Amino acid sequence: MKKLSLLTLTVSLALLSLSRVCFGDTFKQRAGADVLHGYAVGQAEGIKTIVHTQERGVLELNLAEWEVIADRLGRNDKVIILTIDNEMMFDIETEAMERALGEAARQGPLFILLEVDTPGGRTDLVQRICGAIGDTGGCEVVGFVNGGSYGGAISAGAAAALACDKIYMANGTSIGAATVVGLSEKGPTDLKKALGDAVGEKFSSAWQAYLASLAEHNRRPALLARAMIDKDLEVIEVSEADRKLFIEPVNRRPEQRLVHTWSKKGSLLTLTAAEAVKCGIGDGIINSRAELLHKLDAATAEIVINNDVQNAREELKRARGQLNRIRKSIDLKIKQSRHRQPRAKVLKILRSARAEFRTLIKLAKKYPDLGLNIRILEDELNTVEANYQEVKMGSRRR
Repeated sequence: MKKLSLLTLTVSLALLSLSRVCFGDTFKQRAGADVLHGYAVGQAEGIKTIVHTQERGVLELNLAEWEVIADRLGRNDKVIILTIDNEMMFDIETEAMERALGEAARQGPLFILLEVDTPGGRTDLVQRICGAIGDTGGCEVVGFVNGGSYGGAISAGAAAALACDKIYMANGTSIGAATVVGLSEKGPTDLKKALGDAVGEKFSSAWQAYLASLAEHNRRPALLARAMIDKDLEVIEVSEADRKLFIEPVNRRPEQRLVHTWSKKGSLLTLTAAEAVKCGIGDGIINSRAELLHKLDAATAEIVINNDVQNAREELKRARGQLNRIRKSIDLKIKQSRHRQPRAKVLKILRSARAEFRTLIKLAKKYPDLGLNIRILEDELNTVEANYQEVKMGSRRR
């Protein structure tokens, strides 16, 4: 499992409300004859919902006054595809995903397809992504764990998948192993070792509650989601009056027939594609995007691929390159300014260093992921400025 930055974790159970506006495509007025076709994009003020309609444009409707039928008649015949194909470790990528999900929903596609292949990442960032998935109004988000470099939706990646309305998985992929770890100077470590028993337990408990709520919201077994985090949690499947139940062994009653043991003490739950479908975490095994689009009656839909997240990653990479070049240049200029040479040349060197420090400060403000300390940079800039003024005044006295 890849490292997770939990020192910044702020689990907010408010995010777990995830109450979507119904998918609606046909809106029939309950106390009238109006019939509208369109799609909901989010909440207006108060109890009203913003709805794009074919007949009257953008309206604010109280959906309690309308029967809403999910029939796609009001949606645009297209599917928008977003991808999580790396660790979720950077603000810039998370912001790009949040924006992309919102913009996609406002276009009224048949659904948003979120293709997932990730080893996990920072839980505070994945919560933001889950919140954005839950904030797509009436637009369904379909998760496709499609396989690749990481082989599935692992660790915090499982949360992103669980936030989706449906989860399809390719053969050979897996989902789970979502425990949280802290970071130490020596690398990833047990959360309780990093934060202490009491605080570590609180974080772990909150993360369990979060995943369980994601699962429950989309009618998936919450206890199995918890077992992805808690290696001491045992989960069995029992049958009672033709009902499938997931419980801890200690809670099993005599009349409940044991069907399957899903999680044993001592290991985190990780499910293969087949297992995920069998237990109800997944909705089906699909081995290609084309196959999935066909299954979801979107084989002829316009496909729009959104690469905003990948573009943000490249932007951050370019910014890091710029940072390294500027840092090397500044170091050289500071060394040059300390050697004996004509004052005019020293002033020129210091002016250039001053401009580059200002560029660094702009980079620090625009890209928090660079990890630059703005106060330290401003102090260094002030030092360069003071040296510049000192040399400048000295040249005037001469």
